[in-house]
Amino acid sequence: MRTILVGDLHLTAQIILPMAEKKLKEFNCEQLILLGDYTDAYNQTENIKLYMDELAYLLDFKKRLGNNGVEVIMLLGNHDSDYLISSPKIYSLKNPDYFMKIREQLMKLGLQVSYELGNYLVSHAGYTEDYRLEAWHLEKISKKSIEKVAWLSNHVGIYRGGKYISGSPLWADFEELTRFPNLDYPKQIVGHTPQKNVNIVKNSKIEIVGIDTFTVTPLNQKPYYEQLGSGEILLYENNKLERLSLSWRNEDIIKMIDSKFDRILDN
Repeated sequence: MRTILVGDLHLTAQIILPMAEKKLKEFNCEQLILLGDYTDAYNQTENIKLYMDELAYLLDFKKRLGNNGVEVIMLLGNHDSDYLISSPKIYSLKNPDYFMKIREQLMKLGLQVSYELGNYLVSHAGYTEDYRLEAWHLEKISKKSIEKVAWLSNHVGIYRGGKYISGSPLWADFEELTRFPNLDYPKQIVGHTPQKNVNIVKNSKIEIVGIDTFTVTPLNQKPYYEQLGSGEILLYENNKLERLSLSWRNEDIIKMIDSKFDRILDN
């Protein structure tokens, strides 16, 4: 089955997914996997409209593609889990009423922790030697599994400022994955850790692929936003991976970002 994999979106679904959809059609793909972190972005903690528009878009996008024969698998990111477990962070949407509305919308998306794609285990952040794949990780998250999500959300490794040797599949830093590899799952595809390009660490024992190549950072002067990462995504077929490029670093995309994101204003 031909599959497209897209890394962390952070409130850019309306910008990135139309480009990914063109790749789906170009390569006649039957499946799309999104690696989580649909919510939160730098300096957008009061941008209620952007959050609500993004979640509405994602719900419609998943339904529309499904009706057209493309299965959309949506994985859970650590930013998304904060809303599901009702645990706001400094980077979360500040408005408490809309925080809960975001939670409701995320629950409708049918998120799951991980997905088995041929020989690859796909998750937001990856499985180090300290964590094991559990059956519920491959199932849609329900109200009954929220406590288990909270456990994963609270297990943050030292590379991300936590107290554990390595983080959970929602939190593992790319460095943790390569330093403490889980040899039960030697081939993994992850997001979470920002990458300039698709990053593949491969040796005789492991193959760890990082695809978090979209990051928008506001600036206080023109062009007002910095786009970090190449915007590469992945094409999977028969246990083989191919990098695909998206043209996301151009003036037109900056204008789209500026129309949706709150700027940093000069004092």
